[in-house]
Amino acid sequence: MEFLKVEEIDYICKLLFNTYKIPISFFDHNGNLAVEHSLNEHSFHLFHSKIDLLITEDNHYTFPIFKSTTTLENFFLIQIPSQGSLLVGPVLYSKLSEASIKGLSHDLHEKGNREEIIQYYQALPVLSNLNFINMSMVFYYMLFQQQLDLVELLQKNKQLESEKVEIEQPDVEIAERRQNIKVHQDPLAEKKFFDCIREGKTAEVINAMKAFGETGEAGVLSKKSHLRSQKNLAIAGITLATRAALDGGLYPEIAYTLSDLYIQNMEEIHDSKGVDQLLESAFLEFSQRVEQSKREQFSAPIYACQNYIFTHLYEDITLNQLAEIAAMSPSYLSALFKQEVGISISGYIQRAKINEAKNLITYTSHSLTEISSLLNFHDQSYFTKIFKKFAGVTPKQFKSRLGAE
Repeated sequence: MEFLKVEEIDYICKLLFNTYKIPISFFDHNGNLAVEHSLNEHSFHLFHSKIDLLITEDNHYTFPIFKSTTTLENFFLIQIPSQGSLLVGPVLYSKLSEASIKGLSHDLHEKGNREEIIQYYQALPVLSNLNFINMSMVFYYMLFQQQLDLVELLQKNKQLESEKVEIEQPDVEIAERRQNIKVHQDPLAEKKFFDCIREGKTAEVINAMKAFGETGEAGVLSKKSHLRSQKNLAIAGITLATRAALDGGLYPEIAYTLSDLYIQNMEEIHDSKGVDQLLESAFLEFSQRVEQSKREQFSAPIYACQNYIFTHLYEDITLNQLAEIAAMSPSYLSALFKQEVGISISGYIQRAKINEAKNLITYTSHSLTEISSLLNFHDQSYFTKIFKKFAGVTPKQFKSRLGAE
């Protein structure tokens, strides 16, 4: 790897700082500050020192390393072999409400004057988690001219986490990165999120969790403590997820046992990061359980067809395509599908498209004509006929009822 001069590092840091307006520091291999770009220099910091965030052991990591403090500050670190380390941050992943900042100042009163803490949080730059990750990849490419894969980067960072949130049972797949999970969002967005859990759409649950930190504000359920407020919000979220999973067909004993375990463990956590991690784990656990229970209801060929229909809903789907996926003749697949699912393949596809149409009417600003076209209906009158068949009302009536609620 080519040796970079400090002047070159400084130039790259300056370009990125001017673009993102986020503090950037470069420390040489002895831990001395060699380059620093920042809009405002605060004499007060919640973290002890930026040096504390550097990796002091001999290990060298060939990818950006993400770090989050227990006080919600976020950083990423890039090591330059034999030269030092670049530290970018702190940033917040979402803007904190005034009530949340006051709750944090209460939790941290021993670390500084409350007014200083409030001013500190108000001055921190805000960048979504996904944009912060992308910034790290841009920075890395400018330094080393090497492309990084987003999923691989997240997986490598997950492996580095030394502290993991665990519950007694079962094993939990924790989300790729810590996000600010906020239960109190726009009502339609919140409904759609818990609908994904109810339907066992784990991939959509993950995507929705990533988007939560970028829109809306979390409610405040404790005026005195930000941590207590977070826990109360998380417990409310687990309760809603439990109900969604029950509606999705998860056995009550499993759903209630999971709920009890997560809430019990929530009370044992002493920092904001841990609350976020456990809440992510709970949402994923419920969604995965529902997904698994739905999958086990059908044979592998039928489940493969259902999955294909789900992922290609905006396309024309033919019986021959599904027969090829299931490795069966079209006639045999049609008979098996009707036997297991209780509805014909064409009916199943129509029903899935109408359910998606209802989501588009509910959650987007698309016109009915646009929705009909997006879902590949032949014409508007045919769309209206099929919609009424499965929804009991016309698309126009369905939309009017939403407006009246």
